Amino acid sequence: LALASLGSAAALTYRHEHASPRLSSAGARLWSLRGGATRAAGSGKPKRDEPPRLSLKFAAYVVAWAVVPTLLRVAYAYVTLPAAVPAPAPSLLQSLGYVSAPAASAPEALPLPQRWQVAVAAAWVANNLAVMVPGRYDSRRAMAAEKACAATANLFTPSGWAFAIWGPIFAGEWLMMLYLTNVPAAGAVGAAVAPGWVAALCAQAAWCAAFRPSVCGPGLLWVPAALLATTGACLAVAHRALRAMACGPLTNALVRWPIALHFGWISAASLVNLNNWLARVRSPLPLKEAAASASVVAAVAAAAYVTATTRDPVFAAVIAWALAAVAADGAKSARGLVAEATLDRVRSVARVGCGAAVLLVCSLV
Repeated sequence: LALASLGSAAALTYRHEHASPRLSSAGARLWSLRGGATRAAGSGKPKRDEPPRLSLKFAAYVVAWAVVPTLLRVAYAYVTLPAAVPAPAPSLLQSLGYVSAPAASAPEALPLPQRWQVAVAAAWVANNLAVMVPGRYDSRRAMAAEKACAATANLFTPSGWAFAIWGPIFAGEWLMMLYLTNVPAAGAVGAAVAPGWVAALCAQAAWCAAFRPSVCGPGLLWVPAALLATTGACLAVAHRALRAMACGPLTNALVRWPIALHFGWISAASLVNLNNWLARVRSPLPLKEAAASASVVAAVAAAAYVTATTRDPVFAAVIAWALAAVAADGAKSARGLVAEATLDRVRSVARVGCGAAVLLVCSLV
């Protein structure tokens, strides 16, 4: 059932840049979290309407997924709970104290959710709702209103297909939330990763609140970039705690892989946000080119560190995916505004970085 749900969720949420507008609104919801990679209007006119806004129906749907399975689990445990066996009436010798009376058997306790499980479910709900609040810089309406010019050209932008990774991330963390909050055998793993993962989702929800023109103008876009970096740091805490434990195949599939995917992609997205801030404050072109190249170096260095310290190839694989998308995009929004020689250099550095990340993955496979 879990594998079938994962496949259905991934198929439902995957949405390409040029997907049909008839795709379900659930895919639009996941697609709305782009990690801060915005495009200028000159790079292509949006062909679809805005994705659905946050509705009461969607909020109830998200809350139900977090609450109903636990309620059903507790209700089933209550119905099947064996009745406590009362102690037999004491005999005369037991009453006089010559023989100890047998103690009554204590009733079994209901498997109520622990505090960390409540925090995991609440953070998952808050993150899914925060993603759906409209008005961010990466909304289609905001991107359509942007005016392309050389001063605000962004040289570090991934191609649209890269954001399909949000499908496995959201689907994986959905199954992870259900697994950690409802499977007793996952208690030790859940207690270990919950602090970092909950903090990461809170920081990501704060990014959703800050990454909008009504909150942070172009000069303050370093704040959302810092929030995404905080998200990555918190996911690193959860990832390291998980790698310090002995995990079986099921825990790897339902906990380690979703966290590692999210960790890698948010690390790349924080660099995209940083370059976006430099572009919007009209930084000089040499500075933006240097920042784009430095972002590639930082991403590969992070991948090398995580690979060496955790022996986990997933993070490096995600970095390779992100840099491949940057190389494939080639700063399309800046074409015609920036010299092709500059764009070629950025693409070349991204390709080299992608190759280095692939080598890191191959070193562990």
